[in-house]
Order: sequence, then C-alpha cells, then structure tokens
Amino acid sequence: MRETKHPETALELKSVTAGYDQYAPVFVDLSLSLPGRGLTMVSGRNGAGKSTFLELCSGYLPPWHGQVRVGNRDARDPQSRAARRVCRTDVSLYPSMTVRDHLVFAAHCRGISPDPGLKRAVRYGLEPWLDHAAKELSTGNRRKLWLTMCTLGEFALVMLDEPFNGLDSAGIELLSAEMCAWATHASVVLIAHDPPATVAADTTITLDGCSGASPGSGE
Repeated sequence: MRETKHPETALELKSVTAGYDQYAPVFVDLSLSLPGRGLTMVSGRNGAGKSTFLELCSGYLPPWHGQVRVGNRDARDPQSRAARRVCRTDVSLYPSMTVRDHLVFAAHCRGISPDPGLKRAVRYGLEPWLDHAAKELSTGNRRKLWLTMCTLGEFALVMLDEPFNGLDSAGIELLSAEMCAWATHASVVLIAHDPPATVAADTTITLDGCSGASPGSGE
C-alpha cells in the first residue's frame, strides 16, 4: 500500500477577514498555521468564532479577504476534501437508513472499502444496531455513528467540534485513543469546552473574534 505523503503545513489562514454580516465580521486579518501533525486545541468564549473558524477551514464559508489553505490547496478546492475531514457538532443522519447503510454510503462517497468503518463501528459498540434505522438510536449511538462516518479513510487534517457530546465513557476512551493515533501522522484540530484529561494538546489556539487568535504551547 502506498504511503500517503502529508504536507508540512496542514492548515494556513493568511490575513483572513470573514463573517456572516458585512457590518459585523467575526474575524479581521486573522493569520495562523498548523503543522502537518499533532493535536491542536481551539478554545475561546462563546461567540469568539470557533464554529466560524471550522466553517472557513471546511471550505463551506468563503473569506471576504485573505486565504484559507488546506495543505497547498485553497480550502474551497474540491480536491481539498480528500485531505480533510470535518465532524460538526450537530449530527446529521437519514432517519430511515440503517447504521450499516450510512457507513457503506459514506465509504462509497470516499471511494474506499466500507470494511474499516464497519469494524470501527463495532469497536464503538454499534454491532447490535448495524441493521437498525438511525431514528432508533440513542443520542450517544447517533454520535458514534456520526463520528465514524465523518472520519473514514486516510486524511491529513481532521477537525472535530465538540465530538465528546453524548458519548459514554467507553466511547470517550476510544475516541481519545483514535485522536492520539491520528495526531502521530496528521493534524488533529479539537474544539471542545471540556475535553477529557486523556487528550493532551500539543498546541492551544485561543480565538477572540475580531481580535484574532493567540497561540499557546501545549501541556
């Protein structure tokens, strides 16, 4: 199997001004970069722009000014999707589709085998629910399915927004271990108000809206 070569810089924002209301930008002249591997914690008060930051990096929200690059490509470039994974806070599933069908469909969209995703789902405790519709799942099991779907395959950058919400202790332990493993060869960005103690960030970025971002060293 050919080894995927990841860029030295996984994510870069250059002089980015962005927001949703032209009279009230969330960021003005924001610049930062993240290395090709390691775990970065993104923190900040409510309204500081954490979700906006994620949407800029996802390519969904275009900046008014400046550049957002994933690896060496513009974040909005369709080819950036191959290198990036984004797991948003809100779980979005098809109510009548089974767990198995969600994972097969997500793998098909990525052009990969569904087997690794199905094995991960089993490790998350979803085996009894593989042939149940998503609407029958508990909140925690919906989160486990969502996390697995959003992080299939190989990637250079993964961004997770409050991924521990609703998880049981076993799910928290497994996700923490997965994140630590990903961070050895990819850039992992975590947005979480109360991350578990088992997740140790290499770098912390504190967002403060229009004031930009303040980088800090990890613990």
